[in-house]
This record gives sequence, structure tokens and C-alpha cells, in this order.
Amino acid sequence: MKYRRILAIIEYLWKYSSKQHPKSIEDILQYLEMHQIEGGLKAVRNDLKFLTSGESFIKVETSQSGRNQFIHYWIADRFFEIHELRYMMDAISSARFISVKETQQIIEKLKAFVSENEAVLLENQLVHTFAKIDSPLFAKTVQTIHQAIAEKRAIQFQYGRYSVEKEFVLSGSPDPKQYLIHPYGIIWNEEMYYLIGYHVMEEDIHHYRIDRIRDIRMLEQKFAVQPGFDINKYRNLLFFMFGGEESSIEVIFKNNLAPAVIDRFGLNADIKRVDDDHFRLITRAIISKGLVRWLLSWGADAKVVYPKRLVEEMEEEAERLYLQYHGLG
Repeated sequence: MKYRRILAIIEYLWKYSSKQHPKSIEDILQYLEMHQIEGGLKAVRNDLKFLTSGESFIKVETSQSGRNQFIHYWIADRFFEIHELRYMMDAISSARFISVKETQQIIEKLKAFVSENEAVLLENQLVHTFAKIDSPLFAKTVQTIHQAIAEKRAIQFQYGRYSVEKEFVLSGSPDPKQYLIHPYGIIWNEEMYYLIGYHVMEEDIHHYRIDRIRDIRMLEQKFAVQPGFDINKYRNLLFFMFGGEESSIEVIFKNNLAPAVIDRFGLNADIKRVDDDHFRLITRAIISKGLVRWLLSWGADAKVVYPKRLVEEMEEEAERLYLQYHGLG
């Protein structure tokens, strides 16, 4: 009975107490009586004496309030601070690969780490700009990939995309293609999860949106990561997850774009002033449609000067854009 009473006291203080809302012995006695748990004043005082001692793994703090300086009790050491839970809730809310239903379920679980009074502070959720994607068996897919990465085992899966008719179509349908991949790692980009891995048949590194993966299986086949491969370097070379050929690039930007360039390439970016109005960026990147469109998004404030191939792609894309609006007469 003693242990049941102590657990009930801990449960009560965990759910309802905080530093701003401490509870008295009378509050605790009422809770025990309501739940038909035996516990007189002396027994509860002894339990609280233990919970406020250094022997208790649950740290209960005391404070005195009121004219007669009554002692009140509250749980001090919770696993997370309010702002830490807010970080996690915002990340979960903004993650497109977590469905609306699962988002709500996880958030409710996170609220259980604080008292009900503090949980009110977590009611307002982040408003994100992207629609959530409901991917069946997403959690199982992610877990399979993580296990395969840890055990250095190959995986096989099917891959697809949504059509204009909003139907999910597997690549190669009606005979869906099977992808045999050595999984190197997972990255989070633009609110989405991506698998980075070695495509065995194409003998090259590719990335795949995990919410588009279907029918994944972990194989017995073992693999070794290619010597010299750095997943962080690979991630930094990508623009909007478009694949392509890696190359050195050189771009001249207007000075007002310095914050945007530093945000994208970091404080270690190789940038040098050209004149009073411009600076030059020299870096390595994967030349792709993603890179071209990122550069075009800055209009005339960004000019590619190297390599020639990227300059030509910029010109071709700019011409296509012009014709889109002026070429139809």
C-alpha cells in the first residue's frame, strides 16, 4: 500500500504541480481520497519527506506561501524544459513527412512531460507553409533504413510519385522497378527526409525521398561505404535535392545578397569583394536544374562566370522563361 500511495503522490504532482502551481498536503490528501488510496496525514508527510530527500529519483521541491507559511510541493526535475518541448513540437509540426494524425499523437505525448498547467503553454502550434504528406508505413520505412545503415546491409524497394490525377504511380509501372541500394545515411532537407545511398545497378550515389519509397526490404547482403564519401559534403553540394555533376562554380552577386549566400554556404564560404557593389563566390556544387533555378531566383543580381556549361544552362533557362511569356505571340 505504501508504494501505491507514493506512486499516486508522484503521479499527482507530475500532472498538476509546477513551480508556479505548487500543491499543499491537503491537495494531495484530497487526490488520494478521490482515488480511494489510504494515506493519513502522518504517512503522507513521511512520503513527502522521502520525495524531497536526495534518495528519491524524482526530485520534489518545496516552497512556502500564505500568511502562515504553509509548505507546498512541486516536481522540479522534468525531462525537458518548456522551450525544449516547443522546439520538438515545432519540428514535428513542420515535418511534411509526419501525417496530421501522427503529429497530433506525438504532440500529445510530449505534453505529458509537463504539468497540465504548463501544457497550456504548448497549445499554440507552429503554422507551417507546406501541406502534410500522408505516406503509408512511413515510420516502418524509416526504421528499416536506419537499421540497414547501422548493420551495413543493402535494401531493396520500389519508388514512385504522384501523378496529375493525384494517383501514386510506381516507377516502371505496370512492372514496377526494383531499386537495390546501399544506404549511406538520411538527411532532412526542405522539411522532408531523404535517403542517400549507392545505386548498385547505376554505380553512382543517388538520393530518394523516403515518403515515396514503397515495399522496402532489408537484405542479407553486406556493403562497405565508398572510400572518401562524405555525406555532409554531398548534402552541401545539392540544391533542392536535384542530382547532377559536381563542379567548381564562380558567381558574382550584388552585395545585398551576401546574407542569402552566407545562409546557403556558411561563414566559411569563399567570397571576396569585386567592387563597391559586387562580390564573387567560388565554391563547388552539383550542376543541376535546382542550382540553375536557385541562381535565377536572384534575377540580375547574380551572374555566373564559370564554368561555361553552367553559363550556357543559365542562358537556355532564361530564354525558355522569356519565351514562356513572349514567344506565343
